[in-house]
Amino acid sequence: MESPQNDIRTPPAPPPLERAAGVRQPPTPAARAGASLGGLSTWLPVADRPEPRPMTTPWLRTWQWVAAAVVTVALAWLTYSRDGWIPLLSAFDLAVHEFGHLLTLWAPAILCSAAGSALQVAAPLALAGYFRWRRDQFAVILMVAWAAENLHNVSVYVADAQVMLLPLFGDDGSGAGHDWHNILLELGALGSADRLALVLKTASVMLFVVALGLAALGFCHARRS
Repeated sequence: MESPQNDIRTPPAPPPLERAAGVRQPPTPAARAGASLGGLSTWLPVADRPEPRPMTTPWLRTWQWVAAAVVTVALAWLTYSRDGWIPLLSAFDLAVHEFGHLLTLWAPAILCSAAGSALQVAAPLALAGYFRWRRDQFAVILMVAWAAENLHNVSVYVADAQVMLLPLFGDDGSGAGHDWHNILLELGALGSADRLALVLKTASVMLFVVALGLAALGFCHARRS
């Protein structure tokens, strides 16, 4: 008679869990690393144009355009009621202006002088283009309004080219660092400062109108949808 211990059999191992249908399994480290250049394409960022974000809430559908219009009107009022100087925002504009000079220290003096004002306007317009690519119309409106504010700021600077009464950052009082006085003097167009300032101020108004128009279009499109 055999011992009871000999009758004990090892139970069979449970079958492996089957992969649930439709459940995506996490990638293995080998797949994550990529065995070839083709595998890397899965993990590298793709520079395709992003899909527009779904506008499902009432805020995104309607009221963001109202907010954009209010900000644009408020910024325009502050811009034209303070001779181009707005607390905090104009201080940041000045930092962008000076950064433009730093970027072009290697360039001829006339280009270095113009770079500050140019970057003031180009920076918000470049950001507007970026947000347009991202399909963020709300941000586009704000950037266009910011560019309009900067254009007016530059127009005030240009209008001061002959009289040189504005207090300038880093100036010793002689006016030697007045960008637009130096630019127009070198070009022999110092007498045209007022006309150029008027052109820039008109362009500033037009950009504010564009920003308001974009807000109105967004609002109307949201109401129709």
